[in-house]
Amino acid sequence: MSLAMIVIVTAYLAVTIFGQQLKQVFGQEEIANAGQTVTNYEESKAIYINGQKYLPDPDVYTFLLGGVDKFGTVAESDSYLNNEQIDFISVIAYDKNKNTCKILIINRDTMMEVPVLGLGGKSAGTAFEQIALSHTYGSGLKDSAENTVDAVEKLLGGITVGNYAIMKMDAIPVLNDMVGGVSLTLTENLPQMDPSFIAGSTVTLKGDLALQFIRRRIDVSDGTNLARIRRQEQYINGFYNNLRLKVSENGNFLVKAFGSVEDYLTTDCDYVQMNEFQNYIKTYPEATIYTMAGEARKGAEFIEFYPDQTNLTQLTVDLFYKQAE
Repeated sequence: MSLAMIVIVTAYLAVTIFGQQLKQVFGQEEIANAGQTVTNYEESKAIYINGQKYLPDPDVYTFLLGGVDKFGTVAESDSYLNNEQIDFISVIAYDKNKNTCKILIINRDTMMEVPVLGLGGKSAGTAFEQIALSHTYGSGLKDSAENTVDAVEKLLGGITVGNYAIMKMDAIPVLNDMVGGVSLTLTENLPQMDPSFIAGSTVTLKGDLALQFIRRRIDVSDGTNLARIRRQEQYINGFYNNLRLKVSENGNFLVKAFGSVEDYLTTDCDYVQMNEFQNYIKTYPEATIYTMAGEARKGAEFIEFYPDQTNLTQLTVDLFYKQAE
């Protein structure tokens, strides 16, 4: 190659690299793994209702709280699959501008294109199945938790979950009793849990009864997850109010509480993030609980829940989005 040709090639490469740097500076760099420019990436997050554009609200902090359907301490699976499903999924939304706390309970039977992890934790496409199975992919530790986060983000129009905490069943009685138990008025007869659990009576749930109240399903009420969600909604209201009182009394309560169940917990929160979450709990008023509208059907093997897409879109906008300017 002649000296002149070397100079031309070198100059071309320099200009190309400089141009890529300029694109990065001026917001046109392609998003990793998305193959989209920043502008297109924003558009992919947009939701339109009656011609009005909405985008994820950066002033809404979201926290995913989940419970898997197994007991025991967290442990790594010896396979790229594990035997745990996520039985309870909720997304807590704190709106810093409106000073509100809203909690969305996601039906674990919700049918969607669930992200699938293959060997080495690498993406292996999606499978149309219950969102509960999102946690089954991976080692059962952070990769499984993050796959559930990915599924929830996808279900809710592409929101970004700020932090997550996913725990085994053993953690529930511990946390329940740390806030003093949860008192509520029963809306149905539940003698299978306790003979005294009669509709209209007020009970204080402690220890294993608290876990039964929010977990037991097949042999109580009508046996559906929808009935269980109604009980979970009632329980969460009482638990959250008690938690706010404890946090107000003790500025280190949440850190202490999570520390007491760390053997049953998978989370991406460090001490600083935990304190920030605690400040939200202390500052914002009592939570408003939301559930998804839709239809539960008997599938080939299991119950399948199909969300009402219009309702889900509106819920997503109301909780996590704001009107685009």
